[in-house]
Amino acid sequence: MEIPYTRTNRPDTGLFNAKIGIWLFLASEVMLFGGLFSSYIFLRVGADYHWPVHELTLWPGFVNTIVLIVSSVTVVMAWANLKMRKIAQYKLCMWVTIICAGVFMCLKAYEYNGKFHHIGVKLTDGTILTGHFPEEGYRVKLKGGSTVTLNLQTADPAYFLKWCVTPNPQFKTEAGQPQPLDQQGALMAFIDALVPGDHDSSSLGQLRRDAAAKDQKSVKLTATAPLEFAVKESKTFSHTATSITFRDGTVVEGASVEDKMTLQVDKVDVRSSLDEDKALAWHYLGDEWKKAFEEHSKEEAESHKKFDPRDERYLRHVKQMEIHAPTVAEHNTQHGGKHSAEAHAPGEEHAAGGHAAHYPEIVIDRKDVAFWSSFTPKWNTYYAIYFTLTGLHGMHVVAGALVLFYFLVFDGRRLKEDPEHLANRVEVGGLFWHFVDLVWIFLFPLLYLL
Repeated sequence: MEIPYTRTNRPDTGLFNAKIGIWLFLASEVMLFGGLFSSYIFLRVGADYHWPVHELTLWPGFVNTIVLIVSSVTVVMAWANLKMRKIAQYKLCMWVTIICAGVFMCLKAYEYNGKFHHIGVKLTDGTILTGHFPEEGYRVKLKGGSTVTLNLQTADPAYFLKWCVTPNPQFKTEAGQPQPLDQQGALMAFIDALVPGDHDSSSLGQLRRDAAAKDQKSVKLTATAPLEFAVKESKTFSHTATSITFRDGTVVEGASVEDKMTLQVDKVDVRSSLDEDKALAWHYLGDEWKKAFEEHSKEEAESHKKFDPRDERYLRHVKQMEIHAPTVAEHNTQHGGKHSAEAHAPGEEHAAGGHAAHYPEIVIDRKDVAFWSSFTPKWNTYYAIYFTLTGLHGMHVVAGALVLFYFLVFDGRRLKEDPEHLANRVEVGGLFWHFVDLVWIFLFPLLYLL
């Protein structure tokens, strides 16, 4: 059965069927993104905290804007060349469009990776410190007698052992027999320790099947000596003063001996501090950094005196200070145009942990930490809507690129037998691609410039 009006226009509308369909679909997309943009505006206007201004690094967003504009041109050229039956030029332009989509997503992944590794810590007085955790993670010691509960459905013993730095940890099972855990990766002794009795200990899978037969979902081990962990906070699901829950479902409980957060600080923000002169940041960074901050504030206040002191753009510069070196002397030497605030916006240039050569390292008592998170939706409303908008847009980019890729690679038969029909399909794909580009034209100034 042949579908009508795939090559020719309908007499009533003057459009072929797919073109009518894509316009109706794009109308629903306009309502979707229109609602999200409106939400952003209302949330920003009604924010009860200092809304981030110019916090994103500009160059990835600017490059992505150029990339999408180029792709809009090449997709039109692909369609025009196909209409004129210039097949080689059509294929070249389609490949350029798809490559542009790949470049866009790579840059977006680069940005996201930086956010995932950059840490914000809100202290109990409202002061905010941002930075990175040390490369080796921060250490937590738990007293002897602490317990390890392994979820038999999700736990990975090798993952748990990766973060335990206690040499040759010993555990007692529920039966009371001490058993060693092999930290080199061999799991046989470990599995023997979990479920006493006759079972095949050659694989964790067999252990899980045995546990399922006994309706046993977890097993609890008791450490016979103090445990110590050097764990990156990003690798834990949650962490309190008495327990660590790993992302694989393993839970370690016990009385904490040492529970402090080590942070390599790259920014101090006192906009919400109860008393910026007595901010907790100076308790940990010291008087030298406090003096450097005061000098920084005076310089920025003078250079931004045209702004209202309540304006977020004024506060962003005067009440925040980017740190560029581990000591005040080096920081003052390096401070200048090439080390502007944008140069160290949340994490794009420093996507991994371990930056002792770049920033001062402090150890914060847990009692002084009100909240901490990486720069993900958990951190604040701005990042929640940033990831929502850019993530949804990124999915549209991937979907559009896959459709164009299908037309180019897997529609060769239609190209030979019915190129006019393929040209109509490429036109419809191009209309969707133009919409994706247009959404980014609004997103870029909204998130990066305003």
